[in-house]
Amino acid sequence: MRVLRWPLVLVLTALPAGAGGWPEGIPGAEVGRMVREAMVAAGQAVPGFADPVRRFPPCAAAPAVSPRAGSWATADLRCAAPVWLRSVRTGAQPAARAKPDAPEAALGPKVVTLTHSLARGAMIGAGDIGLAPMPERAVDGIFTDPAMVIGRRAKVGLGEGQPVLARQLEPVWLVEKGNPLSLTASAGGLSVSAPAEALENGALGDVIRVMNLSSRREVKALVTGPNIVTAQTNMR
Repeated sequence: MRVLRWPLVLVLTALPAGAGGWPEGIPGAEVGRMVREAMVAAGQAVPGFADPVRRFPPCAAAPAVSPRAGSWATADLRCAAPVWLRSVRTGAQPAARAKPDAPEAALGPKVVTLTHSLARGAMIGAGDIGLAPMPERAVDGIFTDPAMVIGRRAKVGLGEGQPVLARQLEPVWLVEKGNPLSLTASAGGLSVSAPAEALENGALGDVIRVMNLSSRREVKALVTGPNIVTAQTNMR
């Protein structure tokens, strides 16, 4: 009798991704998927960050994903066996949340904030700002009146949603370099005035250099109003 011998064929069935761990390391695309799923489950908006280029080390099971120090700007992945810790930068922005049971008044008065980012040197218009409750941490030099901000220029780049601070804006010049001025001087109970020209910018209370156009002499004067200065006789 003839015996037929069939070759033995072994059929290898691959385990689903992550079901039996990651003995050859975790691909970058899989790492990105894990982080995104964890962020969605936590109710965090997911920005368009890039997946890691390199594989993460082998892990016996799917690593735990958590925000670093409570912020999803950086996500930490921890493997239990073997033990390792890796991180992925997502660039997620923290969401400002008010306590649902706290009235808006408890957050403090409304302050001037930016509706969009502005570059250094940009002039602030009415459409660039809004009012929002003041953060819990008090800040010096904060504005509550939009009129105090409109028309002023940014000294530095300003970010969307941030309160506008006095130190971030150019000073309010009552005198600008090159402007014609009224120069007043007092002596012996008498007050006289003369035409002058500003040699530098000045805010209220600043002492600046001006040119007395009558005598053609440079003097120092105190800014007392819009294009009005008072000669300082004790200064040279």
